[in-house]
Amino acid sequence: MAHYQGAEMTMVKSWGKVFASTVLALFLVDGADVFTVGWSDLRTYLAAGLAAVLPLAITYLDPTDNRWGKQK
Repeated sequence: MAHYQGAEMTMVKSWGKVFASTVLALFLVDGADVFTVGWSDLRTYLAAGLAAVLPLAITYLDPTDNRWGKQK
């Protein structure tokens, strides 16, 4: 497992928070019960979480963004 430090750790934490909060929000809005979640629900939650993290990934890859983007 890779060890992250500094800005990379901040980025990984941000991605995790956004992913988890999106999945939790969708779960709560859906009104799902923990014991009745099926594979289609899990795929929906995963897709929503990945879609929410996409803007952060784009920011990371942008060399002009100095928050945690790849520097020139």
